[in-house]
Amino acid sequence: MSIGNFGSKGAAAAKLAMLQRRISKKKMEVEEDGIKVVVTGAGKIKAMEIDGEDAKRVLKVVNNAIERAQKWAAGEMQGMMGDLGKLFK
Repeated sequence: MSIGNFGSKGAAAAKLAMLQRRISKKKMEVEEDGIKVVVTGAGKIKAMEIDGEDAKRVLKVVNNAIERAQKWAAGEMQGMMGDLGKLFK
């Protein structure tokens, strides 16, 4: 690998990190039928209200469910990537 290649990969990694920060900081608020939810661009629920009442308990459970699903998906992808690696041996 040449120094030129390392620089372009480093720049790409820096851009990716900046994009990930920008996405995670973005907040979208949706309110429908007495329910208000604030979500980050990364899919993390930051706030939830139901009929004007703070729904912290519900928020905690929903975020735990999302986290478990993401961990499961990451494990599935990791397994798949391992299987793909066998193709190139």
